[in-house]
Amino acid sequence: MVGHFAYLLLVVSMLMRRMFLLRIFVILSATVAIAYALFWLKDPIGVFWESLLVVVNAVQLAITWHQNRSARFSEEETVFMKNHLPGLSMSDRRKLLNRGIWISGDTGTELTTEAQPVSHLVYLASGQALVISGGRAVAVCEPGAFIGEMTALRGEPASATVKVNKAARYWAIEAEQLRELVKKNTEIGVALEGSFARNMRDKLVRSNKFIQDSGGVISPSPPGDPVKKNDPKPGASVP
Repeated sequence: MVGHFAYLLLVVSMLMRRMFLLRIFVILSATVAIAYALFWLKDPIGVFWESLLVVVNAVQLAITWHQNRSARFSEEETVFMKNHLPGLSMSDRRKLLNRGIWISGDTGTELTTEAQPVSHLVYLASGQALVISGGRAVAVCEPGAFIGEMTALRGEPASATVKVNKAARYWAIEAEQLRELVKKNTEIGVALEGSFARNMRDKLVRSNKFIQDSGGVISPSPPGDPVKKNDPKPGASVP
């Protein structure tokens, strides 16, 4: 029964999606296996390898703890992580943020181009961006919104053009870098997908309100020019 329990704990560890919990269950499994090999099997070789397994995982947990303690974030990074990736460890937050860069964008800066590959995932920290589909404005992205989130992960072309409508501050990560990071770190991928799903729901709500408030889908106008209203465009969507 002790031997079976050791393997059961090992199987449970493989079900864990968080690396921290996976390592904890591996350590528990190895500890039980050490007792089994030492007191029942009298197997010094088994004790040695199971002990090594405990040490390796304990060291990895210690490294992660140190990285979490030493991670530092700016004010805008803290707001970003708190609002969108609260469950992510400090070290994983730092890994993600280090892959991207913070940019100050002027009015008219194009973040995505309709029907063109999305080069970057963008998180809008301040300012405003206008979403344009088929040459007509369909929504506005406010601070806290992701831009190009689903298409960046899948490598698909953008469903709309997004341009900075008011001077903005945003964080951007190359789509290829993002896909590589998510592939190597499942915890970051899971956290991002959950945040993207919530962001998409918010976008749909804001898009519907934007269209209602505008009296229909509107054609984009230069900053400062009066906005011209057009008939609603059936099937308009948010990127």
